[in-house]
Amino acid sequence: MDIKQAAQVIRDSVTMEQILQLYGYRVKRGFMCCPFHGEKEPSLKVYRETGGWHCFGCGRGGSVIDFVMEHEGCAFPAAVRAIDHALRLGLTDVHEDPNDARVWQRIQHSLDNFCEAVYAYCDALVKVAEMCRDRDYRKMKKLEELRDGHAEQLTADDYTFLLTWKENDQFTEYQVEKICEFKEEVAAWRRKARRAT
Repeated sequence: MDIKQAAQVIRDSVTMEQILQLYGYRVKRGFMCCPFHGEKEPSLKVYRETGGWHCFGCGRGGSVIDFVMEHEGCAFPAAVRAIDHALRLGLTDVHEDPNDARVWQRIQHSLDNFCEAVYAYCDALVKVAEMCRDRDYRKMKKLEELRDGHAEQLTADDYTFLLTWKENDQFTEYQVEKICEFKEEVAAWRRKARRAT
């Protein structure tokens, strides 16, 4: 199948969600932050019906192929072959151009960087949560000692802390558990993406 035919099949069958997953981007209510210009508020609209996209901030847009071309700074044929290779569509000979392998490697590298960033963020959240639990435990022990010997030195806030400490500790434990579960989901998704290549 030639590049034009493959491109038409990709436009007809590949969704923007599939392409964005390859890069590790997430869409919320049809929008995401545009990777092509710096912004804090999402302005890139993903159109599920047409499989296209448009950024209201920088004006870029187009099909899934245009997104890969823009993201990788590559030519049309290289983008078509990279999508074909990444999603294992079997439409083209992915070895026709040595530059195509580099485009796919950059996509895989972007995904790896995203996963590493998620892992690091999750690890940092768990570390902070554990530090807070340790601090609260030490404070609780100190306040209990005061309560047993010098209750008059305790404030209303101290009593509130003692009354709610256990529930707060259980909630923190629950948060840590959920963060670790999310990290495992990302790891499984990464393994699945690697097997697909």
